[in-house]
Amino acid sequence: MPLPLEIATTSHAHDAQVGEIIDLLCKPSICGPISDILGRDAFMEAATDLTQRLYLGEYAAALARYIDESSNTIKPVGTIVYNQSPKDPSLAFLELIATREKYRRRKVGTRLLQLVETETALHGATQLQASVPQEMTDLQWLLAKNGFAFTEAVDNGGVLFLRYRKKVKGTKDIAKK
Repeated sequence: MPLPLEIATTSHAHDAQVGEIIDLLCKPSICGPISDILGRDAFMEAATDLTQRLYLGEYAAALARYIDESSNTIKPVGTIVYNQSPKDPSLAFLELIATREKYRRRKVGTRLLQLVETETALHGATQLQASVPQEMTDLQWLLAKNGFAFTEAVDNGGVLFLRYRKKVKGTKDIAKK
């Protein structure tokens, strides 16, 4: 039985959605792996910067929420923060991919990736790119499972990041789904 998920996306996140994204990013199950690698302060600074850019409309976000109708609660369980290059709109960068630990391997990340692919294709993107710390093997697995190919390893201040790319299906292909 699939989870009762609502997937919402916005190119200009309104306050409530940005608040949900901040709340999600502050959860120990999100901070744990990435802040262990980058350092908690560096992670929180990057997350704050991304959320400010969401408010400004420079970045977009796909947000997955768990809906429990029996207790009438909605909570954020996953997000992808992304942007399209202003210099080359055919390129979209996945800046942050986060799913609460309890909801991993339940297709939350896959559904968010599909949504981002569709949304960016409608705005002219032909390629998605992501950089993932080498230690985050679950995220590497998610990207590979969803058609991303490894392209290179980059040392970023002592942390090795692996870059992945995926060609985005054309809008005609998306319309067929």
